[in-house]
Amino acid sequence: MASSIVPGNIDGTYPKAGQDNSSQGFRDNFTEIKNNFTTAASEITALQTNKASLNQSSDFANNEVIKAKFKNTSATVYAHGTVGGGTITLNHASGHYQTLTITADTTFTFLNFPSVGMGRIILDLTVSPGATTMTFPTALLKADNVHGADGTSDAIAPGLGRALYEFMSTDGGTTVLMHQLGKQYV
Repeated sequence: MASSIVPGNIDGTYPKAGQDNSSQGFRDNFTEIKNNFTTAASEITALQTNKASLNQSSDFANNEVIKAKFKNTSATVYAHGTVGGGTITLNHASGHYQTLTITADTTFTFLNFPSVGMGRIILDLTVSPGATTMTFPTALLKADNVHGADGTSDAIAPGLGRALYEFMSTDGGTTVLMHQLGKQYV
């Protein structure tokens, strides 16, 4: 962002020493100084408002961060807790890593996948006795290592234990790819 401050509008040679100077020159200089201070205040406020911050959440509004080098970062973990069936919404805005224990048949929906770029959710799922089927939206594309309860449907029989599933979308959640990252049976 180029600054709109114009220091060249101030006559640095005014007043002229040893001669009678018009008061208009003083007024012109003071007006230009005031205008530049007003512009500087506006630009500084914009910088403070739009900066990335170390002490609060910074929303980059889908702007790209280019050539960044990350070290020792972490992902947010969102714990759904234990659910006795019903519908669970995997909300991308809640975090990329979500944990859940299900004790009955559960239907999953997705919310807030980004409309720009690729969104990803890893679900760390524990399946307890009583849960026999997980049902997903029909737009879900399952990878080769995830099979429906009948071999073709969007209902999956997970078995007892713990599994990691990854869900990815590049079109805001209209189509979601699912694959299993790992599984530990009890």
